[in-house]
Amino acid sequence: MKAVEAVNVTYVYPDGTVGIRNVNLSVENGEKVAIVGANGSGKSTLIHVLSGLLKPTKGVVRILGVEVDGNFEAIRKNIGVVFQNPDDFLFNPTVRDELLYAPAQLEIPYEKALKIMNDYAKIFEIDHILDKPPFRLSGGEKKRVEIACVMMLKPKILFMDEPTANVDGRTRRKIIKFAKDYEGTLIIATHDLSMIPDVAEKVVVLNLNKEVEEIGGVELLEDYDLLERCGVI
Repeated sequence: MKAVEAVNVTYVYPDGTVGIRNVNLSVENGEKVAIVGANGSGKSTLIHVLSGLLKPTKGVVRILGVEVDGNFEAIRKNIGVVFQNPDDFLFNPTVRDELLYAPAQLEIPYEKALKIMNDYAKIFEIDHILDKPPFRLSGGEKKRVEIACVMMLKPKILFMDEPTANVDGRTRRKIIKFAKDYEGTLIIATHDLSMIPDVAEKVVVLNLNKEVEEIGGVELLEDYDLLERCGVI
């Protein structure tokens, strides 16, 4: 059983804009995959479709063997999604409320959720800002809070959309170390090519037509003709 599988997947936005075209992709359990491409090539759209947040216009997406269409509840406990912009994710009055929100939705007992929260607050060095409102945090703090919120649920499959964008150097290093140490299946969309050898073993290159141009190992990052043709560099 594959962790994630996309078969002939196309997504078209309501205004008619094509997000991705004819994507075929298979990700094994425990595999770490980086998606690269030019701005507007469909990286974020692909992350949202593969994670079940967007329903394909055409084709099929399966997560752990379950077709996503109509079965999101069956898979949501197994996946985590880190958005490019933490402001799209954070909405509670305080960081503490953010961290406790998802466990409450999944009916995790409060005392257990509190212990998990304290553990992850220390791991991501946000234990000193638990009473702050998210909108008053720095970009790096927001990103660490967002990742902590997602990881508290210990997802088997983690999707990350541009996790190192707009963060300070310290936070970038922590994110890279976290991604490297993560033991589940990781699918990460990034423009930060220098981080990929540390965190991924497979690379998916999207072209300017919003299709998969090439899939291979990290050696694709040394194929400058390919990367230039696809607008990556």
